[in-house]
Formats: sequence, C-alpha cells, structure tokens
Amino acid sequence: MYGMMNVSKSGMSSNQNKLNVISNNMVNATTTGYKRLEVEFQDLVRESLNRDSYPVNKPNTDIGSGVRCGNEIRNTMQGSLKQSGIKTDLAIDGEGFFRVMRPNNTYAYTRNGEFAIDASGKLVDDSGNVLDIQFYNNNSYETAGLTNENFTVDKMGQVYAGDKLVGKINVYTGSGDNDFLSVGDSLFVPKDGVNLNLVNDSSIMQGYKEMSNVNLGQEMTDLISVQRAFQLNSRGMTVADDMWSMINNLQSR
Repeated sequence: MYGMMNVSKSGMSSNQNKLNVISNNMVNATTTGYKRLEVEFQDLVRESLNRDSYPVNKPNTDIGSGVRCGNEIRNTMQGSLKQSGIKTDLAIDGEGFFRVMRPNNTYAYTRNGEFAIDASGKLVDDSGNVLDIQFYNNNSYETAGLTNENFTVDKMGQVYAGDKLVGKINVYTGSGDNDFLSVGDSLFVPKDGVNLNLVNDSSIMQGYKEMSNVNLGQEMTDLISVQRAFQLNSRGMTVADDMWSMINNLQSR
C-alpha cells in the first residue's frame, strides 16, 4: 500500500505541475512573441518484485515507483505574423531573436518586436529595454535621428532615417533548440557556455508583430487529459486509504 500511495502521490504532483504549465500557456495565448512551454513525464526508479516476500509467477518482474516532470522545454516554433501597420512593430520571419539592452546594462533576447521610439530617439519595448542596432559610420542612437515619421527597416534589417542608412538590426540564435532560459516578459538569456550566432537568412517585417505560438485547441485537449490523469491518481490514493482502513479494522477485532 505504501508503494501505491507513493506512486499516486508522484502522479498527482507531476500532473499538477503540468496543469500549471498548461495554464501559463493559455494565459499567454495572446501575448506577442510568447513561446509555448512543454513538459514531459519521466519514470522514477523501477522496483524489482523478484524476492521472497513477493509471490510472482514471472522472474525479473518489476513495477514503477512513480513519475516526475522532466525539464520544461520552450517551443520556439514561429507564431503567426499579424500586420499592425505601426512602423515600430517588427517581426522576425524565420529563426532568431532580437537583442535588447536592459536597464542594468545586460543583454537579453526576445521575439517580441512591439517597439516604440522614445523621446531620446531610441527603439524601446514596454519595459524600456533598448533594441540593439549595429550603427554604421560612427552613428549612434543620439546621432541617427530616428523618428516615427522617418524610421524604416528593410527585410535584411537595414535601418534608415529617411533616405539615410544608419545601421542594421542583427538577429541572433544559438546552436540548439534549448539554448535559452526565460527570464519573464518574453525575454530570454543564453545558458552558460552557449555561443550565439548571427542569422543571415531570416527576414525582418516592418509593421508586423509575431503572435504567440500557443494553440488553444491543443492546450484544451492537454488540459482535459491531465485532469483525468490527476483524478485517476487521486482515486489510487483513496483506494489505498480504504485498504488500510480495512486492515486496521481486521486487526482491532
């Protein structure tokens, strides 16, 4: 019975964790640039029944001792691109991330291209993070003179202030599918030891924004499945408790 209760307990805990992940995905279904989280279950150590206290018919018989959630994996599949008509909205068609400078002077990476030009002429997101631009000819944000009226970007990421080419927006990626850690607000940082590479075959779409890659239909299906699994494990706990009650009643007579 202890084994049954431990297996059911681990199943309930794992399914609760997956419910939390699914809930987070559903809440962010309309968040620009959000990437869906995925989590898988893993078996715990299996227990052998091939010993004197277990009368079994088959040798080398074993059972599972429970389950746990594996690492959460960020699904980086591109979301749909939606035209906004706003010049400072940018979307990446292909792989890669924009690089932004945070207020603490550290870099982060994002697929959320909802930027705006602030009073100092810098492209910033809602949190004040500044889009990193590789400026040409000793230009900088202070001298480029970007405004909402003259700011344009071509598909190669070349940035223009009117007819003047001032710089380029680079797009970055890692070498694998799980090289970035989420730090909230659709921002990511590379894991320790990850080398970032420039992406040359992606396009930057001005006047578009990338929507979340969450599929609500799939999330609802997963939600129902996990809820049923949670109920089944809960039932296992109830059965084990009922069996203990029967044994205690027999001993007391």
